[in-house]
Amino acid sequence: MRKAPNADVVNWMRENERQLFMSAITVGEIKSGIEGLPSGQRKRRYQEWLSGLTGRMEGRVLSFNTTVATVWGQMVAGALKKGITLSAVDSQIAATAKRHSLIIATRNQRDFAHADVKIVNPFEV
Repeated sequence: MRKAPNADVVNWMRENERQLFMSAITVGEIKSGIEGLPSGQRKRRYQEWLSGLTGRMEGRVLSFNTTVATVWGQMVAGALKKGITLSAVDSQIAATAKRHSLIIATRNQRDFAHADVKIVNPFEV
């Protein structure tokens, strides 16, 4: 949505588009941000963007279901045993990725560092 997005990230996404999946939790995070915006053109543009994104990702938006919840519970308990508290939302995204043997693409490596999942930062590839 940026006027001048990072060209390396755009290229990385184009090269990997067919292999990309998204958590339904991420859709919720984006929607929450959009709903927090004041009414107006910017909010409408973001809503249209999200609608287009979920349309392009059809069949590749992964739900938080019972099997993912089981992985999540194990992940959170394992971290707690080490004295680490994981963010609920980020750990649910991590559990989704782990359950489906996926790599998380994020710039926010810190919040996933203790989630026992592979991470790639498209800003650094």
